[in-house]
Amino acid sequence: MTAKTPLYDWHARAGGKLVDFAGWWLPVSYQAGQIAEHLATRKHGGLFDISHMGRFAVRGPQALPWLSALLTNDPRKLTPGKAQYTLISDPAGRPLDDAYLYQQKSGQYLLVVNAANRARDLQWLQEHLSGGVEFEDHSARLAMLAVQGPDSEQLLASLLAEPLPPPGRNHGGFNRLGGVEMYLSRTGYTGEPLSFELFPPWDRAEAVWEKLAQAGAPLGVMPVGLGARDTLRLEACLPLYGHEYQADRPVMAVPTARLGVDLNPERGEFMGRRALEAQARALASGEFDELPQRVFAVAALAKGMMREGSEVLAGGEPLGELTSATTIPAWRFEGGRPGGEHYVRPLGLALLDSGTLVGREVEIIYRKRTLPGRVVKAFTRPAGRYLEPIEFDGGEK
Repeated sequence: MTAKTPLYDWHARAGGKLVDFAGWWLPVSYQAGQIAEHLATRKHGGLFDISHMGRFAVRGPQALPWLSALLTNDPRKLTPGKAQYTLISDPAGRPLDDAYLYQQKSGQYLLVVNAANRARDLQWLQEHLSGGVEFEDHSARLAMLAVQGPDSEQLLASLLAEPLPPPGRNHGGFNRLGGVEMYLSRTGYTGEPLSFELFPPWDRAEAVWEKLAQAGAPLGVMPVGLGARDTLRLEACLPLYGHEYQADRPVMAVPTARLGVDLNPERGEFMGRRALEAQARALASGEFDELPQRVFAVAALAKGMMREGSEVLAGGEPLGELTSATTIPAWRFEGGRPGGEHYVRPLGLALLDSGTLVGREVEIIYRKRTLPGRVVKAFTRPAGRYLEPIEFDGGEK
């Protein structure tokens, strides 16, 4: 049976086109449509219901060493009110999931995992549970909302009872919105320079969402569905589990993994460490036996279509294939901020031979048509409180 988030009724009343995603009813878009929702997030802000994701509470005298033994990042570097990107690796250095770990208070943690992997992650973590650790699934007790975009800070500051967390990614703290106490963190869901995630109680989530929607509308902030969520995350080169991360693919084949893997010798052993060290050595040496393929960003240099599974060639020879790809809208910037015109561009992430260099010209094959492209570093760059699209027809890499 497909589950409902606490905002299901609100989505239906607002005209959300509800679909089954990872076993949950979620809006793929609202009446404004996917393109408008994407552009609104980049210019003003977007509201996202992400209550379908898994949320595990961890506490107890042995919580820290237990987390350190099972996660690829080092939770000992966290202090109350800080968060970090991390992964759950198997012993062979393959990803069971990518996740976010929040230290909310001293000795109190919240681990957020992908919705499609929640049951498997829960089983894995419970199988490796040790004494002195209190581990609970709070996925049906806490909701999860994301407020992203240039005006998200202004919106939240007008509604919260306490000051916002300090500037900078991964800062957080407890706060109140409309009398509802919750944890709030500056963790980015769509790659925006200004971005927040909120964890209200399940039964108070709709009241919080309604206040955000009402106060956000005059600012141009709008609710956003799964369709624009995917294009926003792809534009920011954020990987998706099941696309870039896969259970049979080395963790370090995904560039973002380097932000979530800490191989400091002082850490000691943790699950998958030896395999991850071998992958890291391969990256450093340029001898890619452990990593024959890696994920790269690929931008089209002409109008056309590209989709997941499209073959990527270089000089007519196979180089790999796209793991995520679509046509993505973008604002044309004027004076350092989004202007009044937008355009579209085909972008994708691709699993290519590990020796591929940024700047390499490629051909993307979609339905027997060839689209010229280029391997690039990124599709966007921070521009103050905005995320500016990079245009590649001028030769930029």
